Amino acid sequence: MPFTYPDCIRKLYESESNGEKIYSALLRAAKGERDRYHFATLLQLESETKARLQPFLFKYGVAYSTPDIQPFVDGAVSLYVEHGWQALMAASRPVVQKGIAEFEAIAAIGLAEDADVLQGMVRHEKAILQWVDAELAGSGDDSLRAVIAELAHPIPRDAGAAGERGSDAGKHAAC
Repeated sequence: MPFTYPDCIRKLYESESNGEKIYSALLRAAKGERDRYHFATLLQLESETKARLQPFLFKYGVAYSTPDIQPFVDGAVSLYVEHGWQALMAASRPVVQKGIAEFEAIAAIGLAEDADVLQGMVRHEKAILQWVDAELAGSGDDSLRAVIAELAHPIPRDAGAAGERGSDAGKHAAC
């Protein structure tokens, strides 16, 4: 059965929702501060992109949906916990490449008035691939550059450290 344009729009939104689930779970399982920062940055990318897509869904009358991908999420977390960072990156590469191909195909059939949003999705996915490739190559702290360039609200580099060291947050009245 061929997909309609609204089906394609839904696919874009679901991919971001799925990304949020994956990076949120990986963030909870993070083994160290560097991993926490990377997962938090990718989670931010997925969240910001999902928020940009919500008006797009509304424009085309597409119902919000979030498929159950818990087995996939659990598999990603298990791979990371049991086999480490490089194994997760190696397994992520073909998934991201597939996403790029799908997003480029959607952008190719998209309406001219939607080009900015659709090309933004392609850029988003390519930024993730640049991160994965840089991590696989051992590029160090610069690997997130393309991802951070896509963010309106980047995660501060030292944000996670304050919570572990103790911050003034505990001195304020309970919410």
